Amino acid sequence: MAPLSNLEIVQNLYLANDNADAEAFYKDLSPTITWTESDGFPTPGVFRNRAEIDRHVFNVLRQEWDNFHFTLEYLVDGNERIVAVGTYRGTHRKTGRSFEARASHVWHVLNGKIESFEQFADTHIMQKAALSSVDSVSVA
Repeated sequence: MAPLSNLEIVQNLYLANDNADAEAFYKDLSPTITWTESDGFPTPGVFRNRAEIDRHVFNVLRQEWDNFHFTLEYLVDGNERIVAVGTYRGTHRKTGRSFEARASHVWHVLNGKIESFEQFADTHIMQKAALSSVDSVSVA
């Protein structure tokens, strides 16, 4: 069997995410991955391994949001760089507010392993959903 292309590796990751298959999701991530979540996203920061990603990204999203999900619309094949375009959706547990926000993900795949992830998202919409009516969103 021929090795998977970089595009297929990323496609499989999104399929694993859709199927809530954590082992398949993490299977092709490099042990030295750099995972970057956008400032203003519910889980901003840079994370360096599966444990950090799970603890600081996915666990937080599961605790604070209902039905939080990224819907992939399409992938752009740039060889080592794969770009995903889609929409985040979810409902904040505390406020009960829902949101839809456009986003892009940039994946760097090298030698069959995902070396980095960088997220670009319309975080202002997410912040508004997470804030109570007495809070306000500060926009720089």
